[in-house]
Amino acid sequence: MMKYFPGFRILFLLLVFFTLSGAKPVRVIGGRLYRHAGSVAREMGTGYFSSKTTLYLARGKEYFSFRPERADFRFDNVSVSGSLPVRRYGKSYYISAIDVNSVLRPLFQPGTSARRHSLRRIILDPGHGGFDRGASGKRIIEKRFVLNIAKRAAEILRKCGYEVILTRKSDFLVPLNQRSAFANRYRGDIFVSLHCNSSTDRRAAGIETYCLTPAGAASTNQKKSVNTSFPGNAFDANNFLLAFEIQKSMLARTKGADRGVRRGRFAVLRSLKMPGVLLEMGFLSNNAEEQKLLTPACQEQICRAIAIGIINYHRRIYKIR
Repeated sequence: MMKYFPGFRILFLLLVFFTLSGAKPVRVIGGRLYRHAGSVAREMGTGYFSSKTTLYLARGKEYFSFRPERADFRFDNVSVSGSLPVRRYGKSYYISAIDVNSVLRPLFQPGTSARRHSLRRIILDPGHGGFDRGASGKRIIEKRFVLNIAKRAAEILRKCGYEVILTRKSDFLVPLNQRSAFANRYRGDIFVSLHCNSSTDRRAAGIETYCLTPAGAASTNQKKSVNTSFPGNAFDANNFLLAFEIQKSMLARTKGADRGVRRGRFAVLRSLKMPGVLLEMGFLSNNAEEQKLLTPACQEQICRAIAIGIINYHRRIYKIR
């Protein structure tokens, strides 16, 4: 993200927003509802500034940046996958209404979209198990690795005063639909599913955290929008905030590559009756990343990052009125 000298930063923050003459606050572009970036900035109470290639919304030390014709954003040095590309219409820029509601509003105005809720019971979901080994590297098998991480993260969270329940405590398979049913049955306040990644591209590396795709949007790795709404979509704003705080914490503690907060319609997230996310902690197909994940120091950093991300989410929603 662009760095500013102190004097320029002051000037930047004094620019509340600008709106070009004749620009409409709302437009339908490609059959989808879009909102003028300057109008959104005014509503969010942020400054609005554009360079040749990038647009910025800023408030205090918080900076949100995005580029025309792309659906990837950055906030507080964390990558965020939007639902639809930012569009240019004439000399004005427009952000999809879906992204205003599911990304910008939770970040800048959480009280208008996210819910303040109790957070006492956490459901940790170690992926795979039993005959489903998950991804495999040269030395790490996903099902074992994520179970160990879940157990250690649970210990840290319990010391912080939370109740933590695991969907599995040993090496057996829990079917995907039973994982969310388990979380619902035990009335969890949040759900975090733990996984490791793999790719045919051995260079692929980094951390990514998924939340459920909003209805009417395309998932990160898909082009087609889906209008179906699932029970988990009732928590879209909280899902995003939880994913954001965990991704931010993981990056800060592990120094892993940022693959961003992403959107997906994973089976374990669709039927949840609470905010939930799916964390991919790294690529076992990448030799260097697997070697890093093997170290006790990295594993400890991951466990603490998960706990800190959850605690920071708790602090964020606690401020909601």
